[in-house]
Amino acid sequence: MTVPIENLDILFADFVEFIKQQTGDTFASFQTSVYIDRHENYKYEVSKEAKESLDQKHWKEEDIGTGKIQQKVNSAIQTRLHYKYQWHDNNLVDWRKKDDFAKRPNSKPLEQTLFDFYKNKIKDDKAFETFLNLKISYQFIAYLFFIKDSQRYLPITQERFDQIFELIGLTGFKTSGQASWENYTDFININKQVRDFLKTKDPKASLLDAHSFLYILGSQMKAANFTFSSSRAVTNGQPSSEQKAEEITDDTTGQDLFVAEEDDEISFPEGKEIYRLHKSKERNKELIRLAKERHLKNDEKLSCQVCGFSFVNTYGEIGHGFIEAHHIFPISELTEETATKIEDLALVCSNCHRMLHRRRPWLTIDNLKAIRQPND
Repeated sequence: MTVPIENLDILFADFVEFIKQQTGDTFASFQTSVYIDRHENYKYEVSKEAKESLDQKHWKEEDIGTGKIQQKVNSAIQTRLHYKYQWHDNNLVDWRKKDDFAKRPNSKPLEQTLFDFYKNKIKDDKAFETFLNLKISYQFIAYLFFIKDSQRYLPITQERFDQIFELIGLTGFKTSGQASWENYTDFININKQVRDFLKTKDPKASLLDAHSFLYILGSQMKAANFTFSSSRAVTNGQPSSEQKAEEITDDTTGQDLFVAEEDDEISFPEGKEIYRLHKSKERNKELIRLAKERHLKNDEKLSCQVCGFSFVNTYGEIGHGFIEAHHIFPISELTEETATKIEDLALVCSNCHRMLHRRRPWLTIDNLKAIRQPND
């Protein structure tokens, strides 16, 4: 699988422009970029902290079957670290995969495979296939490999990277539903090609930097509605899929502000696909204004519909009239112009908004109310 370098050249120019827009800095390297350090370089620390939690040097043969090895792996997966004055959860593995592993009963075959894998008593391809046979998910296996050697292996988010690979011109390569050693090595090789390209821009670029570069292109830049110039890129002599690609959104990235209130009569067209150099979803600001006005008539504090938090109560005048909001039906999933009623939106505070988007499919307002812990 060969990555079209002409596409990467165009996308790299977009990447540099995006970095400049975000921080005002001219990109020089992955290690010195303020934006990349803030959003991506924590993954180096995740790898380091996970290895320390794994503590595989002290594993013993007699530990196999006791549950101790699974506990160590679980600890390595739950890694949470403080990096550059911020706390970072280990988002390289979906929370459901973490929970599934934590709930697994002690398994001697699993611990034997983990022991052999991390002690280099089994070849990596054999370990991969054995993990699959033990019902370990593709994403989880990739993370186990990443912990073992971050110089050779990478974490994976299949659906996300399938979209990213289409963006760079690899329309025929998929990872979703393709869990195998061959597929994973193809995934790594694609990232290696991207790393080699990046070395022409930053001689110290690593395999993990290539992973970060691709993720920024396909997630963060898309979520920020960055206007790509890559409509000039070609894929096998044809226009790049970027000309018609759907917007890729990050489920933990900041969301646009929407508000909610019941209105059975008034609705607004939303979700219509509009083309610039890439396609985004049209959003109606009038809906926001009317929703706020109507809600203010009943609640001048604009309280969160989940937890009751009020910005004006907490921050005074600067918080007056401020609220984030949640679009109950994701605009990114609309395929045609859709009439959105005010009742399709919900007023929420920043914390609750992030939690609503924490899982896929999104939590409902009632879901979040049910799991929310009361304040002491």
